[in-house]
Amino acid sequence: MPRDRRLWVVDTSVLVSYFRAGRHGEFLRGAIERGVVFLPGVVLCELQVGATTRDDRANLARLRQTLAEKIVETHVGDWLLAGRCLARYVERWGSVRSRDHLADVLVAVTAARLRATVAAEDIRGMNRWAWALGRFGAQIRVQSLAS
Repeated sequence: MPRDRRLWVVDTSVLVSYFRAGRHGEFLRGAIERGVVFLPGVVLCELQVGATTRDDRANLARLRQTLAEKIVETHVGDWLLAGRCLARYVERWGSVRSRDHLADVLVAVTAARLRATVAAEDIRGMNRWAWALGRFGAQIRVQSLAS
């Protein structure tokens, strides 16, 4: 488990696995204790969409309270960079439904702004956006937490 002081942006997949199956608890607790974990607002949106039970909503409320100061807003520049990344991806590989990728691009853009590492379960999609960000001089690291 990573113990360094790098900053982490947590992808939705990590939190869903934590809430549903108890996975990644050691990583999350440690990163929260060290104050190095950040949560993009778009992740809260995705979690809210999936919060179908009272327990889900309670978990989300606790997460929001715990990370209150570490929840990151999306700035106008973030939206523009996300659009540029999506456009670059289309130029390189062809058509893509932007709405299917927007949340992941915004997670990646948030990580780039914070100079943080993205913690995700499946890094394939996030590496796509790391590539696109690199075309605009922004870099992120992506680390899989899949066991």
